[in-house]
Order: sequence, then structure tokens, then C-alpha cells
Amino acid sequence: MEGNLFSFLLNNHEEAFLEVNPNLLETNVFNIALLVGLLIYGYQTSFSLTLEARQKDIVQTIENAQKDVLNATNYYYFAEKGFTQSFFWLQSWKTLYEKEKIDVVEKKYGIVKANLLETFTTTDNLIVNFEKKAFLSLQRYILLLTASKILRKFLVLSQDEQSKFIEATFLRLGGTDK
Repeated sequence: MEGNLFSFLLNNHEEAFLEVNPNLLETNVFNIALLVGLLIYGYQTSFSLTLEARQKDIVQTIENAQKDVLNATNYYYFAEKGFTQSFFWLQSWKTLYEKEKIDVVEKKYGIVKANLLETFTTTDNLIVNFEKKAFLSLQRYILLLTASKILRKFLVLSQDEQSKFIEATFLRLGGTDK
């Protein structure tokens, strides 16, 4: 009899419709039962331990991930708190720095203004002194010019005329009479 998948149900004889084949090795039921038994045994010995270990690993990974999320949340909270404090100190420093910068600029402006006023005062004094010197030089020049003109006229005169001229000049200047 030839092996067939359904050989436990069928027989090659045409007279009988259903006949049970008593040879278990010839039927596939024995082979299938043996294979199923081996699979169950193999599953229980190797796969069940591996699956339980994997299940524990997955549970441990999920717990670790939850702890990591909690730690990350705490870190984020502290980082945000630190950022807020840093931002506050930065704003305070910026305000203080701007105030100090304004004070420095005002002080420098005051120094420059005082120096410019001193320079303008000194320049004004120099100009006034130059004007006075120029006026004195002009007066001296006029006196020199007048004296030289008088002297030229005086030297052209005779001696009698010179003495009359000197007497007349003294009298005009408030001199004493003879």
C-alpha cells in the first residue's frame, strides 16, 4: 500500500469505502503526533524560558524607560528653573550695565565739556590779551609816529622857535609858568 496523507482513512481497495489502516508507521497520524509532541516539548524547554526572559527584559526596558522619562522630566524642570534664574540675572546685569554705561558716558561728557569750556576760556583770554597787546602796540606805534612827526618838525625849526615850541607844549600839558 502506498503512503498517502490520508492513508489512515482510505485504502486502495475499491470495495470498502472507509477502512482503518492498522499499520501506524505507514499512517501519517503517528508521524504528526510525534512531531507535535516534539514541538510542544521543544517549546516548553527552550522557547518558554526565552520568551519569559524576553518578557522580563521588555518589562525591565519599559520600567527603565519610565525612570528615564521621570529623570528627563526632572532634568527639564531644573534646566528650566536654571534658565529662568539665568534670564533674571542677565536682565539685572543688563540693566546695571546700561546704567553704568550711561554713568560712564555722562562722566566722560562732563569731562569733555569742562575741558572744552576751559579751552574756550583760555582761547578767549588769549584773544583778549592779543587784542590788548595789539592795542598797546598800536598806541605805541601812533605815539612813535606822532613823536617822529613832531621831532621832524622840531628839528627843522631854529633854536628860538624850538624853545618857544617847548614852552608852549609845557603850558598846554599843565606845566609851570615863568
